[in-house]
Amino acid sequence: MAEADLGGARYEIGAVISRAFETIGSNFLLFCGLALVLAGTPQLVLGYWQAINFNLHGGAADAAIFYSGSYWGMAGLTWLVSIVTGAILQAALTRATVMHLSGETPQFGALLAVGISMILPMIAIGLIAGIGVGIGMLLLIVPGVILWLVWAVVTPAYVQEKVGILEAFSRSAALTSGARWRIFLTMLIVVVLLWVLSIPVSFLTAAMIATGNALLTAFVGAAVGALGSMVMVAVQASIYVELRQLKEGIAPSDLEAIFA
Repeated sequence: MAEADLGGARYEIGAVISRAFETIGSNFLLFCGLALVLAGTPQLVLGYWQAINFNLHGGAADAAIFYSGSYWGMAGLTWLVSIVTGAILQAALTRATVMHLSGETPQFGALLAVGISMILPMIAIGLIAGIGVGIGMLLLIVPGVILWLVWAVVTPAYVQEKVGILEAFSRSAALTSGARWRIFLTMLIVVVLLWVLSIPVSFLTAAMIATGNALLTAFVGAAVGALGSMVMVAVQASIYVELRQLKEGIAPSDLEAIFA
């Protein structure tokens, strides 16, 4: 993952992260609304089901539920729904981030429409990337990490540039070339930040479990997962914007003209 020449320009990790969080802060209700509805709802349903059947009634006897058909049926259904809603969320938040950085005002309805229109391609991209990275992880982890970095901006490339699925993977490889170490550090910093923020939430979750309130327990877990997804999508889109500017000289304000 050696760094290549970026034409004298430098990929700024701090700028990428601050840009992503500034975008979220400026559109907080919009981003949280999309994340909670699309990513949080499936997690809430599964979490509530788990809470009323297992978490709040802990004991050795209850462990049998994890071997039951009902558990795996619910988990499988939730997983399928989350694939669809997650695809919509990724496309919608990617557009929202690029629009904001371009000086436009993202709107809930328009973003949702974009996400829905891209469901099947986004699912395909997720499956291809997931299988590729998964196989790479089995090969002593490093190949999987490299593929993950090579394809770090495949979603923004597809959503913003209206290219084909395979071309989006090629675009991501071209854009990330020469900057993958810095992309790795960017994602590492964000993951650590999310982990640190999750520490107090874990205490809150434990407190909710102690109260015996299944709905609150499930909601806390779903909200944390949804907000984590929101941050990661915004960071990926911010990385994409940074790479387009560094490698192709396209300012954020020009990206919407290209999309149109």
